Amino acid sequence: MQRASANTIKLSNYAFILAEKIRYDKGQTTALANLARYYYVKCDYELSLRYLLKSSAISDYIHDLDGKAGMTNLLALIYLAQKKFIPAKKELYSAISLNKKLNNSQRLAGNYFNLALASKELKQSDSTFYYIQLSKKLAVKNNDDHLIAMNNNRLGEYYCSEGRSEEAVFYYTSVIKNPKYQNDWENSFAYTGLAKCSYSKKKYNDAILYAHKGLELAQKTNTLWDIHMALKVLHEAYHAAGKDALAYKFQTLEKQYSDSLSNEKTEIELTSLSLKRKEAENDALMRKNQVAQQKAANSQMLMLLIASVSASLFIILGLNIWNTRKKQRLYNDIQEKSEQILAQNRLIEKQNAELLESNRTKNKLFSIIGHDLRSPFATIIASFKMFKTGYLGEAEKEIILDKIYEQVSATSEMIDHLLTWANSQKEGLNTQKQKFCLSQKMEQIVEVFSNTAENKQISLIHDCTEPIFVYADPDQVHILFQNLVANAIKFTKPQGEVEISYQQSPSHLLVTVKDNGIGMSAEKLSQLFTMTGKGISTYGTKYEKGLGIGLNLVKQFADLNDATITVNSIENQGSEFIVSFNILTDETI
Repeated sequence: MQRASANTIKLSNYAFILAEKIRYDKGQTTALANLARYYYVKCDYELSLRYLLKSSAISDYIHDLDGKAGMTNLLALIYLAQKKFIPAKKELYSAISLNKKLNNSQRLAGNYFNLALASKELKQSDSTFYYIQLSKKLAVKNNDDHLIAMNNNRLGEYYCSEGRSEEAVFYYTSVIKNPKYQNDWENSFAYTGLAKCSYSKKKYNDAILYAHKGLELAQKTNTLWDIHMALKVLHEAYHAAGKDALAYKFQTLEKQYSDSLSNEKTEIELTSLSLKRKEAENDALMRKNQVAQQKAANSQMLMLLIASVSASLFIILGLNIWNTRKKQRLYNDIQEKSEQILAQNRLIEKQNAELLESNRTKNKLFSIIGHDLRSPFATIIASFKMFKTGYLGEAEKEIILDKIYEQVSATSEMIDHLLTWANSQKEGLNTQKQKFCLSQKMEQIVEVFSNTAENKQISLIHDCTEPIFVYADPDQVHILFQNLVANAIKFTKPQGEVEISYQQSPSHLLVTVKDNGIGMSAEKLSQLFTMTGKGISTYGTKYEKGLGIGLNLVKQFADLNDATITVNSIENQGSEFIVSFNILTDETI
Protein backbone atom coordinates (compact mmCIF):
# COMPACT_ATOMS: atom_id res chain seq x y z
CA MET A 1 0.00 0.00 0.00
CA GLN A 2 2.82 2.43 0.86
CA ARG A 3 4.57 1.65 -2.45
CA ALA A 4 1.31 2.27 -4.35
CA SER A 5 0.85 5.54 -2.49
CA ALA A 6 4.41 6.64 -3.27
CA ASN A 7 3.91 5.76 -6.93
CA THR A 8 0.66 7.76 -7.03
CA ILE A 9 2.43 10.89 -5.74
CA LYS A 10 5.47 10.36 -7.96
CA LEU A 11 3.47 9.80 -11.17
CA SER A 12 1.09 12.71 -10.47
CA ASN A 13 3.96 15.10 -9.80
CA TYR A 14 5.77 13.93 -12.94
CA ALA A 15 2.59 14.37 -14.99
CA PHE A 16 2.15 17.91 -13.64
CA ILE A 17 5.78 18.89 -14.44
CA LEU A 18 5.51 17.47 -17.97
CA ALA A 19 2.14 19.17 -18.61
CA GLU A 20 3.51 22.49 -17.30
CA LYS A 21 6.57 22.18 -19.52
CA ILE A 22 4.52 21.74 -22.69
CA ARG A 23 1.87 24.25 -21.47
CA TYR A 24 -0.90 21.63 -21.46
CA ASP A 25 -3.37 23.27 -19.06
CA LYS A 26 -5.88 20.39 -18.95
CA GLY A 27 -3.10 17.96 -18.09
CA GLN A 28 -1.98 20.20 -15.22
CA THR A 29 -5.51 20.37 -13.74
CA THR A 30 -5.88 16.57 -13.95
CA ALA A 31 -2.55 15.93 -12.20
CA LEU A 32 -3.26 18.50 -9.47
CA ALA A 33 -6.78 17.09 -8.97
CA ASN A 34 -5.36 13.56 -8.49
CA LEU A 35 -2.93 14.87 -5.86
CA ALA A 36 -5.76 16.76 -4.10
CA ARG A 37 -7.95 13.64 -3.95
CA TYR A 38 -5.07 11.47 -2.75
CA TYR A 39 -4.21 13.73 0.19
CA TYR A 40 -7.93 14.10 1.07
CA VAL A 41 -8.26 10.30 1.43
CA LYS A 42 -5.12 10.40 3.61
CA CYS A 43 -6.80 13.10 5.79
CA ASP A 44 -4.00 15.57 4.99
CA TYR A 45 -6.45 18.41 4.30
CA GLU A 46 -3.74 21.08 4.23
CA LEU A 47 -1.95 19.54 1.23
CA SER A 48 -5.23 18.48 -0.38
CA LEU A 49 -6.48 22.06 -0.22
CA ARG A 50 -3.25 23.44 -1.70
CA TYR A 51 -3.45 21.22 -4.80
CA LEU A 52 -7.24 21.62 -5.06
CA LEU A 53 -7.10 25.41 -5.24
CA LYS A 54 -4.32 25.39 -7.86
CA SER A 55 -6.30 22.93 -10.00
CA SER A 56 -9.48 24.99 -9.57
CA ALA A 57 -7.70 28.23 -10.55
CA ILE A 58 -6.40 26.70 -13.81
CA SER A 59 -9.87 25.24 -14.52
CA ASP A 60 -11.33 28.74 -14.13
CA TYR A 61 -8.75 30.17 -16.51
CA ILE A 62 -9.34 27.60 -19.27
CA HIS A 63 -13.11 27.44 -18.59
CA ASP A 64 -12.95 23.73 -17.72
CA LEU A 65 -16.39 23.26 -16.06
CA ASP A 66 -15.80 19.52 -15.51
CA GLY A 67 -12.59 20.09 -13.55
CA LYS A 68 -14.17 22.98 -11.63
CA ALA A 69 -17.18 20.82 -10.64
CA GLY A 70 -14.95 18.03 -9.32
CA MET A 71 -12.79 20.38 -7.26
CA THR A 72 -15.83 22.24 -5.87
CA ASN A 73 -17.25 18.93 -4.61
CA LEU A 74 -13.88 18.02 -3.05
CA LEU A 75 -13.71 21.44 -1.32
CA ALA A 76 -17.16 20.71 0.17
CA LEU A 77 -15.85 17.36 1.50
CA ILE A 78 -12.92 19.16 3.17
CA TYR A 79 -15.39 21.57 4.78
CA LEU A 80 -17.44 18.57 5.99
CA ALA A 81 -14.32 16.99 7.52
CA GLN A 82 -13.67 20.29 9.34
CA LYS A 83 -17.32 20.44 10.56
CA LYS A 84 -17.95 23.60 8.54
CA PHE A 85 -21.35 22.37 7.35
CA ILE A 86 -22.92 25.59 6.05
CA PRO A 87 -19.92 26.48 3.81
CA ALA A 88 -19.94 22.82 2.68
CA LYS A 89 -23.57 23.13 1.54
CA LYS A 90 -22.77 26.35 -0.31
CA GLU A 91 -19.95 24.64 -2.28
CA LEU A 92 -22.20 21.64 -3.01
CA TYR A 93 -24.89 23.91 -4.46
CA SER A 94 -22.21 25.33 -6.80
CA ALA A 95 -21.07 21.82 -7.79
CA ILE A 96 -24.69 20.80 -8.48
CA SER A 97 -25.20 23.85 -10.70
CA LEU A 98 -22.06 23.00 -12.72
CA ASN A 99 -22.93 19.29 -13.08
CA LYS A 100 -26.45 20.17 -14.22
CA LYS A 101 -24.93 22.30 -16.99
CA LEU A 102 -22.66 19.36 -17.89
CA ASN A 103 -25.59 16.89 -17.63
CA ASN A 104 -23.37 14.67 -15.47
CA SER A 105 -25.92 12.60 -13.50
CA GLN A 106 -23.26 10.39 -11.90
CA ARG A 107 -21.55 13.36 -10.23
CA LEU A 108 -24.93 14.89 -9.37
CA ALA A 109 -25.79 11.74 -7.43
CA GLY A 110 -22.58 12.14 -5.39
CA ASN A 111 -23.28 15.85 -4.81
CA TYR A 112 -26.77 15.08 -3.47
CA PHE A 113 -25.36 12.34 -1.20
CA ASN A 114 -22.81 14.78 0.29
CA LEU A 115 -25.58 17.38 0.68
CA ALA A 116 -27.54 14.80 2.70
CA LEU A 117 -24.50 14.33 5.01
CA ALA A 118 -24.23 18.10 5.61
CA SER A 119 -27.99 18.38 6.27
CA LYS A 120 -27.79 15.50 8.78
CA GLU A 121 -25.04 17.25 10.75
CA LEU A 122 -27.15 20.45 10.75
CA LYS A 123 -30.08 18.36 12.14
CA GLN A 124 -32.21 19.13 9.07
CA SER A 125 -33.95 15.73 8.96
CA ASP A 126 -36.40 16.58 6.16
CA SER A 127 -33.60 17.82 3.91
CA THR A 128 -31.46 14.77 4.80
CA PHE A 129 -34.17 12.35 3.69
CA TYR A 130 -34.95 14.42 0.57
CA TYR A 131 -31.34 14.48 -0.71
CA ILE A 132 -30.74 10.77 0.06
CA GLN A 133 -33.76 9.92 -2.09
CA LEU A 134 -32.52 12.16 -4.93
CA SER A 135 -29.05 10.59 -4.79
CA LYS A 136 -30.38 7.03 -4.71
CA LYS A 137 -32.73 7.68 -7.65
CA LEU A 138 -29.81 8.85 -9.82
CA ALA A 139 -27.54 6.03 -8.57
CA VAL A 140 -30.14 3.42 -9.63
CA LYS A 141 -30.47 5.14 -13.01
CA ASN A 142 -26.65 5.02 -13.46
CA ASN A 143 -26.33 1.41 -12.14
CA ASP A 144 -23.90 2.73 -9.50
CA ASP A 145 -23.99 -0.20 -7.05
CA HIS A 146 -21.56 1.38 -4.61
CA LEU A 147 -23.53 4.62 -4.27
CA ILE A 148 -26.78 2.61 -3.95
CA ALA A 149 -25.23 0.76 -0.98
CA MET A 150 -24.08 4.05 0.57
CA ASN A 151 -27.60 5.54 0.24
CA ASN A 152 -29.25 2.41 1.69
CA ASN A 153 -26.92 2.64 4.69
CA ARG A 154 -27.84 6.32 5.19
CA LEU A 155 -31.54 5.47 4.90
CA GLY A 156 -31.01 2.89 7.65
CA GLU A 157 -29.26 5.54 9.75
CA TYR A 158 -32.12 8.03 9.11
CA TYR A 159 -34.86 5.58 10.13
CA CYS A 160 -32.87 4.44 13.19
CA SER A 161 -32.55 8.07 14.36
CA GLU A 162 -36.33 8.48 13.87
CA GLY A 163 -37.02 5.44 16.09
CA ARG A 164 -38.29 3.33 13.15
CA SER A 165 -36.10 0.27 13.81
CA GLU A 166 -37.84 -2.19 11.49
CA GLU A 167 -37.32 0.04 8.44
CA ALA A 168 -33.72 0.72 9.50
CA VAL A 169 -33.00 -3.04 9.79
CA PHE A 170 -34.49 -3.58 6.30
CA TYR A 171 -32.06 -1.12 4.65
CA TYR A 172 -28.99 -2.27 6.62
CA THR A 173 -29.76 -5.92 5.78
CA SER A 174 -30.23 -5.05 2.07
CA VAL A 175 -26.59 -3.86 2.02
CA ILE A 176 -25.14 -6.90 3.80
CA LYS A 177 -27.13 -9.50 1.81
CA ASN A 178 -26.90 -7.89 -1.63
CA PRO A 179 -25.80 -10.74 -3.97
CA LYS A 180 -24.92 -8.28 -6.74
CA TYR A 181 -22.49 -6.04 -4.84
CA GLN A 182 -20.40 -6.40 -1.68
CA ASN A 183 -18.07 -3.86 -0.06
CA ASP A 184 -16.32 -4.32 3.30
CA TRP A 185 -16.49 -0.60 4.14
CA GLU A 186 -20.26 -0.35 3.56
CA ASN A 187 -20.87 -3.73 5.28
CA SER A 188 -18.97 -2.43 8.33
CA PHE A 189 -21.30 0.62 8.45
CA ALA A 190 -24.37 -1.66 8.07
CA TYR A 191 -23.35 -4.10 10.84
CA THR A 192 -22.66 -1.22 13.24
CA GLY A 193 -26.07 0.24 12.28
CA LEU A 194 -27.77 -3.10 13.11
CA ALA A 195 -25.92 -3.03 16.45
CA LYS A 196 -27.38 0.43 17.20
CA CYS A 197 -30.90 -0.78 16.33
CA SER A 198 -30.50 -3.83 18.61
CA TYR A 199 -29.18 -1.62 21.40
CA SER A 200 -32.17 0.74 21.08
CA LYS A 201 -34.50 -2.30 21.51
CA LYS A 202 -32.41 -3.43 24.55
CA LYS A 203 -31.22 -6.59 22.74
CA TYR A 204 -27.71 -6.14 24.08
CA ASN A 205 -26.30 -9.57 23.08
CA ASP A 206 -27.38 -9.02 19.45
CA ALA A 207 -25.90 -5.50 19.57
CA ILE A 208 -22.55 -6.94 20.78
CA LEU A 209 -22.55 -9.58 18.01
CA TYR A 210 -23.28 -7.04 15.21
CA ALA A 211 -20.82 -4.48 16.60
CA HIS A 212 -17.99 -7.06 16.62
CA LYS A 213 -18.69 -7.81 12.94
CA GLY A 214 -18.70 -4.10 12.15
CA LEU A 215 -15.43 -3.62 14.06
CA GLU A 216 -13.73 -6.52 12.26
CA LEU A 217 -14.57 -5.11 8.80
CA ALA A 218 -13.66 -1.54 9.82
CA GLN A 219 -10.23 -2.72 11.04
CA LYS A 220 -9.80 -4.62 7.78
CA THR A 221 -10.43 -1.45 5.73
CA ASN A 222 -8.59 0.74 8.30
CA THR A 223 -11.40 3.33 8.42
CA LEU A 224 -10.93 5.24 11.67
CA TRP A 225 -14.43 6.69 11.93
CA ASP A 226 -16.12 3.28 11.48
CA ILE A 227 -13.75 1.68 14.03
CA HIS A 228 -14.62 4.43 16.51
CA MET A 229 -18.40 3.95 16.03
CA ALA A 230 -18.19 0.15 16.45
CA LEU A 231 -16.11 0.54 19.64
CA LYS A 232 -18.65 3.04 21.00
CA VAL A 233 -21.54 0.59 20.54
CA LEU A 234 -19.51 -2.24 22.10
CA HIS A 235 -18.67 -0.10 25.13
CA GLU A 236 -22.33 0.90 25.65
CA ALA A 237 -23.75 -2.60 24.97
CA TYR A 238 -21.32 -4.39 27.32
CA HIS A 239 -22.08 -1.84 30.03
CA ALA A 240 -25.84 -2.29 29.58
CA ALA A 241 -25.38 -6.10 29.69
CA GLY A 242 -23.56 -5.77 33.03
CA LYS A 243 -20.15 -6.80 31.68
CA ASP A 244 -18.22 -3.83 33.06
CA ALA A 245 -14.71 -5.22 32.51
CA LEU A 246 -15.30 -5.59 28.78
CA ALA A 247 -17.15 -2.26 28.72
CA TYR A 248 -14.10 -0.56 30.24
CA LYS A 249 -11.79 -2.25 27.71
CA PHE A 250 -13.77 -0.98 24.73
CA GLN A 251 -14.31 2.43 26.31
CA THR A 252 -10.51 2.82 26.52
CA LEU A 253 -10.08 1.83 22.86
CA GLU A 254 -12.91 4.17 21.87
CA LYS A 255 -11.19 7.07 23.66
CA GLN A 256 -7.93 6.40 21.77
CA TYR A 257 -9.67 6.51 18.38
CA SER A 258 -11.73 9.54 19.41
CA ASP A 259 -8.51 11.42 20.25
CA SER A 260 -7.04 10.37 16.90
CA LEU A 261 -10.10 11.63 15.00
CA SER A 262 -10.08 14.99 16.79
CA ASN A 263 -6.34 15.64 16.24
CA GLU A 264 -5.91 19.41 16.20
CA LYS A 265 -3.29 19.14 13.42
CA THR A 266 -6.06 18.43 10.89
CA GLU A 267 -7.96 21.65 11.73
CA ILE A 268 -7.85 24.23 8.95
CA GLU A 269 -9.03 27.72 9.90
CA LEU A 270 -11.23 29.60 7.45
CA THR A 271 -8.72 32.43 7.52
CA SER A 272 -6.08 30.04 6.18
CA LEU A 273 -8.53 28.85 3.54
CA SER A 274 -9.15 32.41 2.42
CA LEU A 275 -5.41 33.08 2.17
CA LYS A 276 -4.84 29.94 0.12
CA ARG A 277 -7.65 30.90 -2.22
CA LYS A 278 -5.98 34.25 -2.74
CA GLU A 279 -2.68 32.44 -3.39
CA ALA A 280 -4.38 30.27 -6.02
CA GLU A 281 -5.91 33.35 -7.63
CA ASN A 282 -2.44 34.90 -7.77
CA ASP A 283 -1.10 31.74 -9.44
CA ALA A 284 -3.83 32.01 -12.07
CA LEU A 285 -3.06 35.70 -12.59
CA MET A 286 0.64 34.92 -12.95
CA ARG A 287 -0.16 32.27 -15.56
CA LYS A 288 -2.32 34.78 -17.43
CA ASN A 289 0.51 37.32 -17.34
CA GLN A 290 2.95 34.75 -18.69
CA VAL A 291 0.65 34.08 -21.66
CA ALA A 292 0.27 37.83 -22.21
CA GLN A 293 4.04 38.30 -22.10
CA GLN A 294 4.50 35.53 -24.67
CA LYS A 295 1.94 37.17 -26.96
CA ALA A 296 3.68 40.51 -26.47
CA ALA A 297 7.03 38.95 -27.41
CA ASN A 298 5.52 37.45 -30.56
CA SER A 299 3.91 40.76 -31.40
CA GLN A 300 7.23 42.52 -30.85
CA MET A 301 9.01 40.18 -33.26
CA LEU A 302 6.28 40.78 -35.84
CA MET A 303 6.59 44.54 -35.33
CA LEU A 304 10.36 44.35 -35.85
CA LEU A 305 9.83 42.54 -39.15
CA ILE A 306 7.25 45.09 -40.26
CA ALA A 307 9.56 47.92 -39.14
CA SER A 308 12.40 46.54 -41.27
CA VAL A 309 10.23 46.36 -44.37
CA SER A 310 8.75 49.76 -43.62
CA ALA A 311 12.22 51.26 -43.24
CA SER A 312 13.08 50.19 -46.76
CA LEU A 313 9.84 51.67 -48.05
CA PHE A 314 10.46 54.88 -46.11
CA ILE A 315 13.82 55.31 -47.83
CA ILE A 316 12.23 54.74 -51.24
CA LEU A 317 9.18 56.91 -50.69
CA GLY A 318 11.10 59.69 -49.05
CA LEU A 319 11.34 61.56 -45.81
CA ASN A 320 7.93 63.16 -46.22
CA ILE A 321 6.02 59.89 -45.94
CA TRP A 322 8.24 58.72 -43.05
CA ASN A 323 7.48 61.89 -41.09
CA THR A 324 3.74 61.41 -41.65
CA ARG A 325 3.78 57.88 -40.25
CA LYS A 326 5.89 58.97 -37.31
CA LYS A 327 3.22 61.54 -36.41
CA GLN A 328 0.53 58.86 -36.72
CA ARG A 329 2.37 56.55 -34.29
CA LEU A 330 2.71 59.43 -31.83
CA TYR A 331 -1.03 60.08 -32.10
CA ASN A 332 -1.80 56.40 -31.49
CA ASP A 333 0.39 56.37 -28.35
CA ILE A 334 -1.39 59.43 -26.97
CA GLN A 335 -4.80 57.90 -27.68
CA GLU A 336 -3.81 54.59 -26.04
CA LYS A 337 -2.58 56.36 -22.90
CA SER A 338 -5.82 58.36 -22.76
CA GLU A 339 -7.84 55.13 -22.93
CA GLN A 340 -5.70 53.64 -20.13
CA ILE A 341 -6.37 56.67 -17.93
CA LEU A 342 -10.13 56.39 -18.60
CA ALA A 343 -10.03 52.65 -17.75
CA GLN A 344 -8.23 53.38 -14.46
CA ASN A 345 -10.83 56.03 -13.60
CA ARG A 346 -13.66 53.55 -14.27
CA LEU A 347 -11.91 50.96 -12.06
CA ILE A 348 -11.58 53.48 -9.19
CA GLU A 349 -15.27 54.41 -9.50
CA LYS A 350 -16.25 50.72 -9.42
CA GLN A 351 -14.10 50.08 -6.32
CA ASN A 352 -15.65 53.10 -4.55
CA ALA A 353 -19.15 51.78 -5.33
CA GLU A 354 -18.21 48.32 -3.99
CA LEU A 355 -16.78 49.90 -0.82
CA LEU A 356 -19.99 51.88 -0.22
CA GLU A 357 -22.12 48.76 -0.77
CA SER A 358 -19.92 46.75 1.61
CA ASN A 359 -20.29 49.46 4.28
CA ARG A 360 -24.09 49.50 3.86
CA THR A 361 -24.20 45.70 4.17
CA LYS A 362 -22.10 45.84 7.37
CA ASN A 363 -24.48 48.41 8.91
CA LYS A 364 -27.48 46.24 8.03
CA LEU A 365 -25.90 43.14 9.57
CA PHE A 366 -25.23 44.96 12.86
CA SER A 367 -28.76 46.36 12.83
CA ILE A 368 -30.28 42.90 12.32
CA ILE A 369 -28.26 41.32 15.12
CA GLY A 370 -28.98 44.18 17.57
CA HIS A 371 -32.70 44.23 16.72
CA ASP A 372 -33.22 40.44 17.08
CA LEU A 373 -31.28 40.09 20.34
CA ARG A 374 -33.06 42.92 22.21
CA SER A 375 -36.25 41.02 23.15
CA PRO A 376 -34.80 37.68 24.42
CA PHE A 377 -32.11 39.44 26.47
CA ALA A 378 -34.73 41.74 27.98
CA THR A 379 -36.62 38.63 29.16
CA ILE A 380 -33.48 37.11 30.69
CA ILE A 381 -32.63 40.35 32.51
CA ALA A 382 -36.20 40.59 33.86
CA SER A 383 -35.94 37.04 35.22
CA PHE A 384 -32.70 37.87 37.04
CA LYS A 385 -34.29 40.99 38.54
CA MET A 386 -36.94 38.76 40.13
CA PHE A 387 -34.14 36.82 41.82
CA LYS A 388 -32.65 40.00 43.28
CA THR A 389 -35.91 40.88 45.05
CA GLY A 390 -35.41 38.00 47.49
CA TYR A 391 -39.13 37.22 47.70
CA LEU A 392 -39.10 33.99 45.71
CA GLY A 393 -39.41 30.56 47.28
CA GLU A 394 -37.17 27.62 46.35
CA ALA A 395 -39.82 26.05 44.09
CA GLU A 396 -40.37 29.33 42.28
CA LYS A 397 -36.61 29.83 41.89
CA GLU A 398 -36.26 26.36 40.36
CA ILE A 399 -39.10 27.07 37.88
CA ILE A 400 -37.58 30.42 36.90
CA LEU A 401 -34.09 28.87 36.56
CA ASP A 402 -35.52 26.26 34.18
CA LYS A 403 -37.13 29.02 32.12
CA ILE A 404 -33.89 31.05 32.11
CA TYR A 405 -32.01 27.94 30.93
CA GLU A 406 -34.53 27.38 28.12
CA GLN A 407 -34.40 31.04 27.09
CA VAL A 408 -30.56 31.18 27.16
CA SER A 409 -30.36 27.95 25.10
CA ALA A 410 -32.82 29.26 22.53
CA THR A 411 -31.11 32.66 22.44
CA SER A 412 -27.68 31.02 22.05
CA GLU A 413 -28.98 29.02 19.09
CA MET A 414 -30.41 32.22 17.61
CA ILE A 415 -27.05 34.03 18.07
CA ASP A 416 -25.18 31.18 16.35
CA HIS A 417 -27.73 31.31 13.54
CA LEU A 418 -27.43 35.10 13.15
CA LEU A 419 -23.64 35.15 13.28
CA THR A 420 -23.33 32.31 10.78
CA TRP A 421 -25.70 34.10 8.44
CA ALA A 422 -23.96 37.47 8.97
CA ASN A 423 -20.55 35.90 8.16
CA SER A 424 -21.95 34.54 4.89
CA GLN A 425 -23.20 38.03 3.93
CA LYS A 426 -19.88 39.90 4.28
CA GLU A 427 -19.60 40.47 0.54
CA GLY A 428 -23.20 41.79 0.29
CA LEU A 429 -26.73 40.51 0.82
CA ASN A 430 -26.89 37.19 -1.04
CA THR A 431 -30.08 35.17 -1.45
CA GLN A 432 -29.49 31.39 -1.51
CA LYS A 433 -32.87 29.79 -2.22
CA GLN A 434 -33.57 26.16 -1.35
CA LYS A 435 -36.45 23.94 -0.28
CA PHE A 436 -36.84 23.88 3.53
CA CYS A 437 -39.47 23.20 6.19
CA LEU A 438 -40.97 26.60 7.12
CA SER A 439 -43.11 25.18 9.95
CA GLN A 440 -39.98 23.73 11.61
CA LYS A 441 -38.23 27.10 11.27
CA MET A 442 -41.31 28.78 12.83
CA GLU A 443 -41.15 26.39 15.82
CA GLN A 444 -37.60 27.59 16.50
CA ILE A 445 -38.81 31.22 16.44
CA VAL A 446 -41.72 30.42 18.78
CA GLU A 447 -39.30 28.72 21.19
CA VAL A 448 -37.09 31.85 21.30
CA PHE A 449 -40.03 34.15 22.14
CA SER A 450 -42.06 31.79 24.35
CA ASN A 451 -40.66 33.21 27.61
CA THR A 452 -41.07 36.80 26.40
CA ALA A 453 -44.73 36.10 25.60
CA GLU A 454 -45.27 34.26 28.89
CA ASN A 455 -43.78 37.13 30.90
CA LYS A 456 -46.28 39.50 29.23
CA GLN A 457 -49.11 36.95 29.81
CA ILE A 458 -49.64 36.66 26.03
CA SER A 459 -50.78 33.44 24.33
CA LEU A 460 -48.33 32.62 21.51
CA ILE A 461 -50.10 30.13 19.19
CA HIS A 462 -48.50 28.27 16.26
CA ASP A 463 -51.40 26.71 14.32
CA CYS A 464 -49.74 23.93 12.27
CA THR A 465 -50.74 20.25 11.90
CA GLU A 466 -48.37 19.15 9.13
CA PRO A 467 -44.97 20.19 7.67
CA ILE A 468 -45.08 23.28 5.44
CA PHE A 469 -42.34 23.69 2.81
CA VAL A 470 -41.25 26.76 0.83
CA TYR A 471 -38.53 27.53 -1.72
CA ALA A 472 -36.62 30.56 -0.43
CA ASP A 473 -33.50 31.63 1.53
CA PRO A 474 -33.91 29.94 4.98
CA ASP A 475 -31.85 32.55 6.87
CA GLN A 476 -33.61 35.58 5.38
CA VAL A 477 -37.06 34.04 5.93
CA HIS A 478 -36.07 33.19 9.53
CA ILE A 479 -35.16 36.85 10.21
CA LEU A 480 -38.31 38.06 8.40
CA PHE A 481 -40.72 36.08 10.64
CA GLN A 482 -38.58 36.60 13.74
CA ASN A 483 -39.19 40.36 13.34
CA LEU A 484 -42.93 39.93 12.71
CA VAL A 485 -43.42 37.72 15.81
CA ALA A 486 -41.27 40.05 17.97
CA ASN A 487 -43.32 43.09 16.88
CA ALA A 488 -46.63 41.27 17.46
CA ILE A 489 -45.62 40.46 21.07
CA LYS A 490 -44.25 43.96 21.56
CA PHE A 491 -47.53 45.68 20.64
CA THR A 492 -49.93 43.22 22.33
CA LYS A 493 -51.23 43.93 25.84
CA PRO A 494 -51.21 41.36 28.70
CA GLN A 495 -53.90 38.67 28.36
CA GLY A 496 -53.67 39.19 24.56
CA GLU A 497 -53.01 36.68 21.82
CA VAL A 498 -50.53 36.27 18.93
CA GLU A 499 -51.37 33.59 16.36
CA ILE A 500 -49.30 32.16 13.46
CA SER A 501 -51.33 30.30 10.83
CA TYR A 502 -51.06 28.99 7.23
CA GLN A 503 -53.39 28.88 4.24
CA GLN A 504 -52.57 27.24 0.90
CA SER A 505 -54.09 27.82 -2.54
CA PRO A 506 -53.09 26.17 -5.85
CA SER A 507 -50.63 28.98 -6.56
CA HIS A 508 -49.66 30.58 -3.22
CA LEU A 509 -48.86 29.85 0.43
CA LEU A 510 -50.19 32.53 2.83
CA VAL A 511 -48.49 32.80 6.25
CA THR A 512 -50.33 35.06 8.74
CA VAL A 513 -48.95 36.61 11.96
CA LYS A 514 -51.98 38.11 13.75
CA ASP A 515 -52.34 39.90 17.11
CA ASN A 516 -55.12 41.66 19.00
CA GLY A 517 -52.84 44.43 20.24
CA ILE A 518 -52.88 48.21 19.93
CA GLY A 519 -53.00 48.28 16.11
CA MET A 520 -51.97 51.24 13.94
CA SER A 521 -53.51 54.41 12.60
CA ALA A 522 -54.10 54.79 8.86
CA GLU A 523 -51.28 57.37 8.70
CA LYS A 524 -48.71 55.06 10.33
CA LEU A 525 -49.91 52.14 8.21
CA SER A 526 -49.16 54.14 5.04
CA GLN A 527 -45.56 54.80 6.24
CA LEU A 528 -44.89 51.26 7.43
CA PHE A 529 -42.34 50.08 4.84
CA THR A 530 -41.01 53.47 3.73
CA MET A 531 -39.65 54.99 6.97
CA THR A 532 -37.12 53.84 9.58
CA GLY A 533 -35.83 55.23 12.87
CA LYS A 534 -37.76 57.58 15.17
CA GLY A 535 -40.28 58.49 12.49
CA ILE A 536 -41.88 55.02 12.65
CA SER A 537 -40.51 53.35 15.82
CA THR A 538 -42.72 53.40 18.96
CA TYR A 539 -42.62 51.88 22.44
CA GLY A 540 -44.38 48.57 23.10
CA THR A 541 -47.18 47.91 25.57
CA LYS A 542 -44.60 47.46 28.32
CA TYR A 543 -42.44 50.33 27.05
CA GLU A 544 -40.15 48.02 25.04
CA LYS A 545 -37.76 50.14 23.04
CA GLY A 546 -37.50 49.55 19.25
CA LEU A 547 -34.91 50.43 16.60
CA GLY A 548 -37.38 51.24 13.81
CA ILE A 549 -35.54 48.98 11.35
CA GLY A 550 -37.34 45.62 11.61
CA LEU A 551 -40.21 46.10 9.17
CA ASN A 552 -37.95 47.75 6.61
CA LEU A 553 -35.80 44.58 6.66
CA VAL A 554 -38.92 42.40 6.53
CA LYS A 555 -39.99 44.14 3.31
CA GLN A 556 -36.48 43.86 1.83
CA PHE A 557 -36.16 40.12 2.59
CA ALA A 558 -39.68 39.47 1.26
CA ASP A 559 -38.77 41.17 -2.05
CA LEU A 560 -35.51 39.18 -2.31
CA ASN A 561 -37.49 35.93 -2.01
CA ASP A 562 -40.30 36.90 -4.46
CA ALA A 563 -42.82 37.18 -1.60
CA THR A 564 -45.43 39.89 -0.97
CA ILE A 565 -46.63 41.39 2.33
CA THR A 566 -50.16 42.60 3.06
CA VAL A 567 -50.94 44.45 6.31
CA ASN A 568 -54.38 44.90 7.87
CA SER A 569 -54.59 46.94 11.07
CA ILE A 570 -57.26 48.75 13.10
CA GLU A 571 -56.21 51.06 15.92
CA ASN A 572 -56.86 49.52 19.38
CA GLN A 573 -58.03 46.24 17.78
CA GLY A 574 -54.87 44.63 16.42
CA SER A 575 -52.76 43.97 13.33
CA GLU A 576 -52.45 41.19 10.76
CA PHE A 577 -49.33 40.65 8.59
CA ILE A 578 -49.85 38.23 5.65
CA VAL A 579 -46.75 36.99 3.75
CA SER A 580 -47.52 35.33 0.40
CA PHE A 581 -45.00 32.87 -1.12
CA ASN A 582 -45.21 31.30 -4.56
CA ILE A 583 -46.29 27.67 -4.17
CA LEU A 584 -43.45 25.09 -4.25
CA THR A 585 -43.38 23.00 -7.47
CA ASP A 586 -40.90 20.66 -9.20
CA GLU A 587 -40.16 23.46 -11.72
CA THR A 588 -39.38 25.84 -8.84
CA ILE A 589 -36.69 23.49 -7.55
